[in-house]
Amino acid sequence: MDIPARVARQILLFSLLILIAPMILFPERLGLGLAKVSLLSVMYELAYYGVVIFFFNRRTSLLQMAQAAGLCLIYRLVVGAVFGVLIAAVYSMNIIASLTLGMLSYLPAILLHIAVTPFILKPAMRELFPLGIVRHLPRPDPSSAGVADRGKASMAVSVEKGFSGALPPVSHQRVVGEAKESPTDPLLTAAMTNANGFDRATSYIGEDSSVQLAAVVNQEGLLLGHYKQESVDAEAWAPFSLLFTEMNRQVLSRAGWGSPEKINILLKDKRIAIAREESFTLMVVAQRQVDDFISIRITRGLEIIRKYVAERYSQRLFANVEKIYVSST
Repeated sequence: MDIPARVARQILLFSLLILIAPMILFPERLGLGLAKVSLLSVMYELAYYGVVIFFFNRRTSLLQMAQAAGLCLIYRLVVGAVFGVLIAAVYSMNIIASLTLGMLSYLPAILLHIAVTPFILKPAMRELFPLGIVRHLPRPDPSSAGVADRGKASMAVSVEKGFSGALPPVSHQRVVGEAKESPTDPLLTAAMTNANGFDRATSYIGEDSSVQLAAVVNQEGLLLGHYKQESVDAEAWAPFSLLFTEMNRQVLSRAGWGSPEKINILLKDKRIAIAREESFTLMVVAQRQVDDFISIRITRGLEIIRKYVAERYSQRLFANVEKIYVSST
């Protein structure tokens, strides 16, 4: 998986900072001696990386943790080698001695590099080793979908405590079953096969490293365009955007509040955002973050889609497929 240019620039910037800081102090040792490398010290370093990576995401597998820790060690050694080249050039030292100091001996620099390495590489590790893999949701079975499951899908809606009553039955078959059908209308087929605007919008949203899926579906649950990480099945996720919207609409309609335009679902480590338009639905699945930059990208992605739809297609392209079939017969 490629590392986005934004992430690469961020890593380069922080790498320069941790190279410059020890250069200012060199050759001061701050009361520390020169380190002697041993297998035990390397194991301690890898253990530190593993602990920090586990802190980032406690669902990280042992293999992913080992791979990420190895990447951190390689990065730290590369930064140390660059630091050694710099002190050789600035202080006219022997290149071998400088490399040894930068990578293995000069503790002020080595300790700084070790301490910050996993934090600098965190965005890249998200791309290379998905530390919070989205588990594929099973397609709902109409015969076994109960009230409790439908209630979970409505967790994004705030309802008064006094509200009571079971949700009316929801037909999952229409939403999920038709998602795999191929439209025979030539206009709809052309819209989906030439949906560059949908792909541009989802790719733009996917530039945020926390995004695991960005998908645009039509009123029948058909996937118009998407961005996804390798571990995510976009086809399996697409119908759920309509299910979330429909179930929230039914709850809100009981209070006379109409249909939701946007839904935000916050889970322990994920965030699901759904934006409903008249002709399409955008769903974004991302790692939960404390900042709100992802909301800005979602808003911008919606603007790209609206402009694309307005410029390229008539609204009747996204009308109910059944109505088009009836009119054509």
